[in-house]
Amino acid sequence: MKRLSFNIYVKTIVLLAMAFSAISCQKEITIDYKKIAPLVMIEGRVSNEGTYVLITNTRSVNDSVNGECLVGANVSITTADGVSHAIEYNPSEHRYSSTLTGVPGQAYYLSVDYEGKHYEASSVMPFPAPIKSARFMWQTILDERLLVYEVWAFDPQPEERNCFRYRMDRKSSNPLLKGRKSQNRAFRSSTFEDRGHPQGLIFNDVMCMSEKKANETKEDDDDWEYLLHDGDTIIYSLMTIDRPTYEFFRSLSAGQGDGANPKSNINGGCLGYFAACNISRADTVVFFRKDVK
Repeated sequence: MKRLSFNIYVKTIVLLAMAFSAISCQKEITIDYKKIAPLVMIEGRVSNEGTYVLITNTRSVNDSVNGECLVGANVSITTADGVSHAIEYNPSEHRYSSTLTGVPGQAYYLSVDYEGKHYEASSVMPFPAPIKSARFMWQTILDERLLVYEVWAFDPQPEERNCFRYRMDRKSSNPLLKGRKSQNRAFRSSTFEDRGHPQGLIFNDVMCMSEKKANETKEDDDDWEYLLHDGDTIIYSLMTIDRPTYEFFRSLSAGQGDGANPKSNINGGCLGYFAACNISRADTVVFFRKDVK
């Protein structure tokens, strides 16, 4: 019995020594990225609020500059009745755009011709999910209070499996955030299904920040600008999307860690997605911590 305890003791010492050795030994590793020719990337959307198509090139992994929209492409959207609508480049928006709005239940077909190559995709526009209520609240999880933006909406087709994507935008008037990328940006976004939600309803709890972190993070900390601050304007939108669009965003999120490309629904050898979607919006609110119950 004593011998067994001694063996365990020795193994423990060896494991601890290996762990400290791994911690103390540091080595710089130079990653040799393979250079490949840029690929065309298309982001297209037909919604109840209009149509836009953004065409860019992929860039090097160490290039932090966002690519500009490629001009000179022939872009069109064909509706189910066979009518083709040209989508022209809009210099003020830096993308191809149109006032064409989608109709729930209808299919839309994207066609893009650029530098001798043809890309095409299709998508069916789902029905909207009207927002029932939206509010900030404190939620206690594992003895820590978290700020949550709780949204309830009506499930457009409770008898079918539906897919959604939400986006919470934050516009800050804080002078300390002036000029920073985080001042006016998407604060949170993700994709989900209605599986497991109450019949006829869907809910979305957006985790914003912990109360402890909000209290302890200083203005010169890197994370400070990514917290919500008093006076921030919050704009929440909820999109109903079809299954291929859902799979694109789901695979995009899953592949970010290992650099895998998302599952595109566009044919022709490009990256990106084309979605006919329906957008619902919550009332715009101005955030103040003292108002959260």
